Amino acid sequence: MARLNNHHDTSQILNASDCWIDKCLLADGSIFDSEKSLWTPSVISEVYKSFVEHPDFGGDSFMTKLKRQMGNASPSAKQLVSEMLWILLLFPSNISAQTKRQQIVEMWELSGEQLPLSHSLLTDQVLTGIGSGGPAFNNYRPDELEFLIALAADIKTRPAEVRSVVRDYEKFLSWISAVPMRGNRQFRHMLRYFSFPDQVERISSNNDRMSILEGFGVAARRVVGDWSDRQLDEGLLALREMLQRDNPLAVIDFYDSPWKERWSGDRKIKTPDGEVSVAIPLDDEREEVVPPVRQIEGRESLQIQAKLARIGSVMGFKIWIARADQARVSELLAPNEQIAFVEDLPLSYDGITLDTIKLIDVIWLKGRSIARAFEVEHTTAVYSGLLRMADLLALQPNMDIRLHIVAPDERLTCPRFLIH
Repeated sequence: MARLNNHHDTSQILNASDCWIDKCLLADGSIFDSEKSLWTPSVISEVYKSFVEHPDFGGDSFMTKLKRQMGNASPSAKQLVSEMLWILLLFPSNISAQTKRQQIVEMWELSGEQLPLSHSLLTDQVLTGIGSGGPAFNNYRPDELEFLIALAADIKTRPAEVRSVVRDYEKFLSWISAVPMRGNRQFRHMLRYFSFPDQVERISSNNDRMSILEGFGVAARRVVGDWSDRQLDEGLLALREMLQRDNPLAVIDFYDSPWKERWSGDRKIKTPDGEVSVAIPLDDEREEVVPPVRQIEGRESLQIQAKLARIGSVMGFKIWIARADQARVSELLAPNEQIAFVEDLPLSYDGITLDTIKLIDVIWLKGRSIARAFEVEHTTAVYSGLLRMADLLALQPNMDIRLHIVAPDERLTCPRFLIH
């Protein structure tokens, strides 16, 4: 079963998510206070107006901006946002339980009430997480929250007896695919897992789903790249059942040995100094062009990518933008500023090197060579950009490229971006 893994007991997390589905989606109650009714159409509407209709494009952290956006909202709306944070953070394992607990409690306390740290749904066992959300989940946290608000608002338009779509896999897929979302949100995978943990893998990215199916020889990447969520779920379930038949005593976990080695991006490369292990990072989720729900300039790192692209094109370079960001960066530039963009990298490196290069945020190209490469680290840890650059140099130690990390200088009173 997908609910089992070798790292920790997920039963408390799944029990908690079941409780949330029953109390907050099927009913209009509260996950933290059984005496309250927070997940009602009116409170959800207030949260929508405070958060979605009044975006904050400042350079502060997500939580700082969220508190500011909810500053004038009612106590009930603030408590609802706290519970929304709880369910958004229930799945990711790459965020510590302490950080989750702190953010949830701080938002609740904005209402003027205390939420005990000892609450049974705030324990480490509940908040430890199911699987990694990757850096993209944090980068796009506003979009994830917006999607959750849209899901909640949609299901509350339905009669109570019809809300059971969250318990019926076929109806669930039809329902969630009709709810507007910006890009390919990870929470849709997280919620699908919480609702059907025996049918859906603990994976919050379709890229990993496709890599697994390709790695185990189910179908080529070019084929599974066009598969729907349903097809990917069915393919993985059939693969899991086959592996379980061949390994009846094993707990099948695609993120654990010996299964992970069959599909993951961890590869060993021979260099003049010996063999080097290189982790080829995959985009956490492919971003698609969708009608904007709020202004596109909400993500400052995209603005920086656009500025770097503009500067490079003025200097006569061809420009590569990481594929996951191409659509959004293009929307920040005039058509004449996009002429220098390239659809494919005109480079003759091996496939593994190209896989790494394609994920770099901005590249300036001169002819068939790279002049400069930029990693923009606005909300992600700077080390992620450094690791990607280090992997690139490990693959091609003789490569003559200027590599840059672009990040805010947080020690200044007025934040600004520095190119290091």
